[in-house]
Amino acid sequence: MKRKIAELLLLFLTISTPLCAATSFSVLAGMGYMSNFAFGNITNFPASAHIQQGASDMGWFDDVDTTLLMDISFGLAQRRLIQDPATGAYLPSSEIGSWQYDYSTFYSQTSYVFRNAMYDNRKTESKYLTLDAALNVRFEQAFDSFGNIRSGRGFLQDYLEDSSTTYWNAKESFIAAPDIAGQAYMLATSLSFSATWNDMYQESKTYYREGLSATGTLTLAPWFLANRLPKLFDTSVDYYSLNADVTWAKVLYNKEDWKRWNIVSVVLENRAFVQVLFGADVPKFADTISYPGIGNTSLPLIIQDQLKLYVYGPNFLSDNTIPYGYVFLNTGLATGRPNNSSGASWENLAYLEIGLNVHLEVLGALHLSAQVSYVFSNMDTYGSFFDWNVGAYFSL
Repeated sequence: MKRKIAELLLLFLTISTPLCAATSFSVLAGMGYMSNFAFGNITNFPASAHIQQGASDMGWFDDVDTTLLMDISFGLAQRRLIQDPATGAYLPSSEIGSWQYDYSTFYSQTSYVFRNAMYDNRKTESKYLTLDAALNVRFEQAFDSFGNIRSGRGFLQDYLEDSSTTYWNAKESFIAAPDIAGQAYMLATSLSFSATWNDMYQESKTYYREGLSATGTLTLAPWFLANRLPKLFDTSVDYYSLNADVTWAKVLYNKEDWKRWNIVSVVLENRAFVQVLFGADVPKFADTISYPGIGNTSLPLIIQDQLKLYVYGPNFLSDNTIPYGYVFLNTGLATGRPNNSSGASWENLAYLEIGLNVHLEVLGALHLSAQVSYVFSNMDTYGSFFDWNVGAYFSL
């Protein structure tokens, strides 16, 4: 008996030693802002938060930084349904963009992540390769948009035959919006696997970066992963996605003063996205790439590229107060039959956007920005149009 107790004690010490050596942390990883939340595109409203808690330096494997992470995000999102609710086909040009297809949602998502970082990068003093495996649990509750509430209107009130009944207490389910059926409570559970290669170098006290970074993510959210529980939720989730994101940056010119404050820097940056998204019941949050004017396309294949030429400086007042701006050229292509549709036609969307963005960062906290652009597209609903945005927000 004593030997058995000693063996159990030794086993406990063996397992707990790396845990005792681990470094616990809790950080606010980011904030999210919406420019169209309540008053159009002249305000940026802080609408979401992203928090990370966990333990790093577990010491489980030689030359590998192992982290156990709980990644939490919550907030509000503004959405617009661009598909006919009953068929899933794109709405006609006379209806797409109308207020009755706007709605909002509160969301919270918790991800339990097992992360391994490996291969020392002496230039960045971090690791080249990071591998993540995660269990993600997301909850959403949709409600009418604040724009409709302020105006006394209701989501889809003109679409329903009975104008006195709003969608939120109608027990029917529209094919185009499986995640807002019935009372619009949604639970989505998924498994995700991602790999990140990071050779992006950013020197301290500088705003620009140089190098290459790439991330690929596979997400599996089949219906049998607790995504179809009719006794608890009216909604159904069943989708699969593959996302890739590659960024390359090059410093073309840089000049600093004796305090190492930036006088002027010129940086060329290119970022490319690819998204493959399909399934029987695809929720709106899974469609992560937005197109100008139309928002999320609901199409299964999307490719997008963003080319930017930045000019930073000069610093003034402090080393974290700086104006900067960039000219940009964005292009995109989306193709396929819309997700969550029945008999909808094949769509091919393409656009090219050119524009200018100017930005002022004050003491690293207050951000003021303005952007103007012109979009050329083959979208019958929008065609070519002028776009603009002015915003301000705080970020520490």
